Amino acid sequence: MTRAPGPGRLFLTISLLGLGLAFGRPVNVSAQEPYVVPADQEVVLQRADRARVKGDSAAPIRIVEISDFECPYCRQFHLESARTIDSLYVQSGIARYLWISFPNSTHPRAWPAVEAAFCAGAAGRFWAMHDIMFERVDQWKSAVDPVSLFVQWAVEIGIEAQGYEYCLRNDVPAPLQVADYDSALRSGIASTPFFVVGDSLAIRGVVSMERFRSAIDSVLIARGLETP
Repeated sequence: MTRAPGPGRLFLTISLLGLGLAFGRPVNVSAQEPYVVPADQEVVLQRADRARVKGDSAAPIRIVEISDFECPYCRQFHLESARTIDSLYVQSGIARYLWISFPNSTHPRAWPAVEAAFCAGAAGRFWAMHDIMFERVDQWKSAVDPVSLFVQWAVEIGIEAQGYEYCLRNDVPAPLQVADYDSALRSGIASTPFFVVGDSLAIRGVVSMERFRSAIDSVLIARGLETP
């Protein structure tokens, strides 16, 4: 659920875990077979942490999305604006994008849905599962056993089933989820979706694509950068 939308200023105190440094020393991810969830929890956490970041590491600004897979307004943003933001700012090298989980306490299935995305991230498929979570929300919200659905969809996007199911049923990515939640709370964030552009400009709730672009472009202009 969101509060009244609109851009505002925020000093970002959230711990941005997408630096790949949150859970110990970096690992050599190329050594891990693609689309297989590793058995070691520390490796799962590091890989999932990195996987939810996209864009050029040298991009001049960062966009952070704080989100909840059961939040209808988060889904609205995904369906209406996310692909345009990705095309204009992330794929062009202007922005690096980081997704932070912040499940609402009134959304009972939000936590396992985040696990589904993070376990997929450990196999290098975070964004594919992220998209499925939003696009098939009505299916997993009403499922008797959503984990079985998540495993089925993981196989659909090329993930080996056994390691993925173990990751889900044993809550392997839980420390990453708890760290996200605590960081958002410490930053005073109380609703989703919530966006932080350039570590300083806050956008609360769903706004039009035009307003979202204007907010991002204002940060670029303030830094003397070109807008798309």
